[in-house]
Amino acid sequence: MNLLQPGTQLDGRYEVVRLIGQGGMAAVYEVRHLGLHSTHALKVLNADLSRNDDIRGRFLAEGRIQARLRHPNIVQVTEIVTTPVAGLVMDYIEGPTLGELCRDKGLEPQVLLDVFLPVLDAIEEAHRHNVVHRDLKPDNIIVGRDNRGRFQPKVTDFGIAKVLVGESTDGKARTQAGARMGTLLYMSPEQVRGAGEVDGRTDIFALGAILYEVATGKVAFHASSDYDTMKRIVEGTYEPPERVIGALPPVIAGCIRKALAVDPAERFQDCAAFREALEQAFDANPAVPPRPSRSYAVTQVGHVAPPSEPVPESAFASTYVAPAGGPPSKNTARLVTGELPAQQGPPAVVAPPVPTPPSTALAKPGSPALPVAAAPRSMGPPRQEPRPENLVPGAPASPALAVFLSLLCLSGFGQLYNGQVLKGLTILALSTVMVTAVPGGACLWLMGLAVFAADAYKIAAKRQRGLRVGAWEFF
Repeated sequence: MNLLQPGTQLDGRYEVVRLIGQGGMAAVYEVRHLGLHSTHALKVLNADLSRNDDIRGRFLAEGRIQARLRHPNIVQVTEIVTTPVAGLVMDYIEGPTLGELCRDKGLEPQVLLDVFLPVLDAIEEAHRHNVVHRDLKPDNIIVGRDNRGRFQPKVTDFGIAKVLVGESTDGKARTQAGARMGTLLYMSPEQVRGAGEVDGRTDIFALGAILYEVATGKVAFHASSDYDTMKRIVEGTYEPPERVIGALPPVIAGCIRKALAVDPAERFQDCAAFREALEQAFDANPAVPPRPSRSYAVTQVGHVAPPSEPVPESAFASTYVAPAGGPPSKNTARLVTGELPAQQGPPAVVAPPVPTPPSTALAKPGSPALPVAAAPRSMGPPRQEPRPENLVPGAPASPALAVFLSLLCLSGFGQLYNGQVLKGLTILALSTVMVTAVPGGACLWLMGLAVFAADAYKIAAKRQRGLRVGAWEFF
């Protein structure tokens, strides 16, 4: 690994203080500026990888990208050193990662906004410079504090960022068509499929997955295998956040749904729109974002139902996925690398082709614990059911309204309200004939009224809960 020893000088200006942490691709050191006596973090590639032209090019591109993104919520790269090794000098940030703060517990809504809104500002600044991060995840966000003690999260690790204008910062195209770059659990459907072109809405999806995790303490698309995780992502299947945290404000749940829409056109189109919607979380009459046409389709924890249409393995790209961050180690210093030595937690696809450097800044424990929201826990994986594909689109159904229309209006209107057009028209026709033409038909109609009302209530209740309505019930 050719580790730098304490006391080693770099370019005659920096001195190595200690090794902060190391992954399979790079090491991060605490260094001291010899003239200013200021503390910095230094990231260097491991010796074997530094000989790979493509990896070294990505590493230098990461430095150039972060150096030009000057924002209080982005870790700043200040310069490059070359002797005895090439490395990136950057801000030294003390504080836990967002992944450490929300692991197995959700943050209280107000604290959540205090931490998450600045992250949206940081990514908005990156997008303004035509940079798509492509590997946003909680472990790439360090929650530090400013000199007044306020939360100051910082985004790091632009190692696989995509520059939308031009091919890259050094003029060379580095992402092959069909390559899947990022961390699996936070990938957008288009990344999973290996789409050649991605834009800022890919980061919006990752931000939605991060918001889900910060709000609930759970990973939205975690499954027993990488294939199942990818399938859930491309199908938009996850446990509703308001079912994990019962007191979650509707606006936050709605923002998660919209950001995690399968179709990029149904997501927030930029971070500004995401922020504007999220800021209404505590308003008296907030505007809850509309539900996407393809949203989650799960119910309780327990059973996982098969999808209505199987997703072939050929739908997914087969190239490198950066490893997902595991739980914090017992070290006194935390390194935001996404590849800490003892990885645990949900598995990620780790095929060998083109690795990316770990992220770039130091996170150190010891910050005050943040308030968390209690979440109901249950054993086993989330139970999922097929999407209600037989339902007509529209606003969520109201069981009370369905019964009201059945009892106080002519029979059949409750079914028409549910979208059961054929059944509703049939009941209307039969009711009219029975009341007007059949002796004693009015009595028979009153006897059947309760049956019709119960049927309308049952279907409306299933629609409201997001359950699938069978064809035999729906006609």
